[in-house]
Amino acid sequence: MKKARKIFLITLAVLVVGVGSVATYFYFKKSPMRAIWNYVPRDAVYIIETDNLTKGWTQLAESRMWRHLITDPLFEDINSSALTLDSLIRDDETMDMLFTDRPLLISCHLLPNQDFDFLFLVDLKQAGKFAFIKDYIGDIVGQFGFEMEREKFETDDILILKDQASDETFYLSVIDNVFMASYNKGLVQNAILAAKTPDAWKNDEAFQAVVGSTSGKNLFRFYVNYEFLAPYIGYYLSDEQDLLDEMKRIFHYSAFNIDMEDERMSFSGSTLLNDSAHSYLEMLSRIERGPLQAYRIIPDNAAMYLSISFADYMELFNNLKAEFTFGDSTGAESYEKSLKRTEKLFGINLEQDFFSWIGTEIAMVKLPPTPNARENDLIAVLHTKDILLAMEGLDKITKKVKNRTPAKFKETEYKNFDIHYLGLNGFFKLFFGKLFAKLDKPYYIYMDEFVVFSNSPSCLMDMIDSYKKGHLLQNDEDFMTFMEQFDDEANVSVFLQGPKIYSHLYYYAIKGQKEGIRQSKDLLASFYHIGFQLISEKKGLFSNRLIIEHNEEALFNAELEEIENSAEDLYIDEFDSLFAIKIPDEFEDGKTCRIYWDNDTTKLQAEGRIRKGKKEGMWRYYYESGNIWGSLIFEDDDPTGKGLLYYDEDDGGTKAQTEFEDEEINGDYLEYYSNGQPKLRIQYSDGEADGDAVFYYDSGNIKIEGKYKEGLKEGKWKHYSEAGDLMDKEKWIQDQEKKKKQNR
Repeated sequence: MKKARKIFLITLAVLVVGVGSVATYFYFKKSPMRAIWNYVPRDAVYIIETDNLTKGWTQLAESRMWRHLITDPLFEDINSSALTLDSLIRDDETMDMLFTDRPLLISCHLLPNQDFDFLFLVDLKQAGKFAFIKDYIGDIVGQFGFEMEREKFETDDILILKDQASDETFYLSVIDNVFMASYNKGLVQNAILAAKTPDAWKNDEAFQAVVGSTSGKNLFRFYVNYEFLAPYIGYYLSDEQDLLDEMKRIFHYSAFNIDMEDERMSFSGSTLLNDSAHSYLEMLSRIERGPLQAYRIIPDNAAMYLSISFADYMELFNNLKAEFTFGDSTGAESYEKSLKRTEKLFGINLEQDFFSWIGTEIAMVKLPPTPNARENDLIAVLHTKDILLAMEGLDKITKKVKNRTPAKFKETEYKNFDIHYLGLNGFFKLFFGKLFAKLDKPYYIYMDEFVVFSNSPSCLMDMIDSYKKGHLLQNDEDFMTFMEQFDDEANVSVFLQGPKIYSHLYYYAIKGQKEGIRQSKDLLASFYHIGFQLISEKKGLFSNRLIIEHNEEALFNAELEEIENSAEDLYIDEFDSLFAIKIPDEFEDGKTCRIYWDNDTTKLQAEGRIRKGKKEGMWRYYYESGNIWGSLIFEDDDPTGKGLLYYDEDDGGTKAQTEFEDEEINGDYLEYYSNGQPKLRIQYSDGEADGDAVFYYDSGNIKIEGKYKEGLKEGKWKHYSEAGDLMDKEKWIQDQEKKKKQNR
């Protein structure tokens, strides 16, 4: 009897399951599924898509990059919410059935008062058809400390979940197979309204043009809507409004496949320009791309390197002349007309004297801030076909402009580089658009086969310093390894260095933003290399590539690098500059000889006694400002005894001092900060660093200590934080680093 009952119950169970399965099949077959894309509001800034939220979350959570991101307060909150949802799904069979392995969309949207929030959309597929889902979700979340209320919107219910612990409110709704949720109720409401115009994204031909470059084989895909991305970025870079407006005008959409590794994210896809936007990029999309070259002279501490490249600039120039119009000027003046007007005003031929010598690249560079830097300081690097032609043409333009304008031209020399001045207002904006609008009345230098322009002579001096020391991107192994992942030739390339970008953001942030940026210091700096490239496929359409490399130690390594660089930034070369000042051909023997700057008898450069054609006794040297620069004692034309350098200030304190013996530096070489604190002490022998070396912070605390032997680093070198903590140990043998140990 028991056996018969058991068989009966099993048969009944199979029958019920079978009938239920057939009924479910016909129910779902007759009820069409809703596409979750229909619920994405059209004002999305960007959209992240995955076909499998379970695999996507697992891959993200296990990556080293994500584990570092969640140490930041912003991502810590996101991670906490995600873990709560993850445990909620995994610990309940029904929730697991609803959400596991489902497609997910996350869209970002702007809110009033410079804020933004996210909308989460999940395709529950057939499981979403069960009517009890909303009630069931309410029962489950109650176990996690949420209270639930219902609110009617249009014809649908919105569930309002309040976290009793954090007092946060979460809004969600389920319509057929689509689950939607957000911390902002308006976004859920907008999602419901968006579905009333189905297939809006599908019918957007421009959006579909970039979607076609992505593949379902990738776990993640990423889409950008530049109409809203520009104001979104403006929340953080409000000073770049002109540039952001230009971005909004020119770009339409981008789409990317995403490959995620432990410490690297790679995006590849395409970018579409706005059809109606006349721009340099649209012109670039028609011509052959060119090689990147400016990295050979750009300092390795550059925060940003933006490159516009072309096989032949004159091809771009002729297209601009034929078709380009300045839409933001009165009467929409044509490019060619603006050229002729300027040429007539100054009596110059711009095509011959300027454009004809431009080579294959125009680059824009932002250096990290320095105490005397301004927020809009900018560098433009122009590659030349022939540097001699560039010098000839620019010299002609500079002289013509000087003759026709009241501007005073002051050319100076810095470390054997002549710094010129082109006092032409709006020159770069006129010919290269808003991107270079801040290069007003630029200074410029010639460096190798490049002309380097800047609105700040200090930036050019920084370029010269880096060039002289070899601190260039081409000598940075990490940067060059990163750059190898990109094409050698492109239309547009952008490279950012996280630690330097952090410095820029923090230094120029308004008061209310500084604290938030400071709190995210480690996070912002950890994206130590970011690169982006556009390569023309056809008119208005570019293939693109974006790579982000993460390094948790990036900020720490950057601080060490800064400390080490300070050990190389010595004033000792200035003594050589004093020696290089030549005695005039005519002088009175045995009497004081005076030497002037550029033969200007009002500006004394040096003074001292000459005996039998040789310097003798105390000689004093002066800056062009009139302040004392240094003093040396000579005996039979050779320096001897104490030598001093001073800061170029009215009450200039000692900058450096040393002892000369037999024409060479011997004994302690000392430098000081402008506040009088010691900067460094190095033992010298016969003109070479040989012995103990100690470098200090301007607070007086030790920064670095080590030893030199015959001019080379030797033995143990230690680096300290300003608080006195040991940061790093190195072992050197004949200037070669052998072993390194970091203290964290």
